[in-house]
Amino acid sequence: MHPILFKIGPITIYTYGLFIFLGVLAGYIVCRNQAKASNISLNIFSDIFFWSLLSGFLGARIFYILIEWRIFLRNPLGIIFSRSGFVFYGGLIAGIIMMIFLSHRNKISFLKIGDIFAIGTPLAHSLGRLGCFFYGCCYGRPSNSFVSILFPPDSPAGFSGLRVIPTQLISAFFLLFIFFLLLVIKKYKKFDGYILFVYIFIYGIFRFIIEFFRGDPRGHFFSFSTSQAVSIFAVVLSMTLFYWYRQRSCNFKKNKYNRSS
Repeated sequence: MHPILFKIGPITIYTYGLFIFLGVLAGYIVCRNQAKASNISLNIFSDIFFWSLLSGFLGARIFYILIEWRIFLRNPLGIIFSRSGFVFYGGLIAGIIMMIFLSHRNKISFLKIGDIFAIGTPLAHSLGRLGCFFYGCCYGRPSNSFVSILFPPDSPAGFSGLRVIPTQLISAFFLLFIFFLLLVIKKYKKFDGYILFVYIFIYGIFRFIIEFFRGDPRGHFFSFSTSQAVSIFAVVLSMTLFYWYRQRSCNFKKNKYNRSS
């Protein structure tokens, strides 16, 4: 682990921050290329990207505060300005809400924009999880298995002095897999929203499973973690919307064929 990449005088460059930056940059480049290929104005795309990104970071922080409100009340300023303390689902929900608003304002199909962002998001998220690994947050349960790692004692994952499952690395690799999978799936896209729904469905299943191996505080909803509860909702919703839009697309093509006949 190298939480601090290097120092230049009083300036400290943290590895976590670097990977977050690289994730945002990589996500922007990928989404920008997808937007260009879809003949979407780059000015409109950049506007949607910036405000959705900002909303995502705010949503991720607010969602964390809502889940861990007891910790927040004990140290509000420490939580607000902490490098950790973000919940991905909160960021995803807030980002989607902002995308819906801006897409409507710019008279662009939200589902079309959603497909574009769905491709870049897992790549950005993957790099972000590498940042989590170097910082030591989002860690796994204690384990003595061959994949377990002993983090430095001054890191969130190493305070107990026990070896833990590196769920950050597992997530990073799987998110990278989702990114490449979506690039392949794009070739078989049948309707706007196709890629977005597939992404939410696959990630929801993975997140539900990986939560069983997480060891950091994440809040609970009955017998599930908060993220598992959201994952169940996300998987069901994405499946429902996928089949609904697929059926609508098939009916549209069928009616179009009948009219031309």
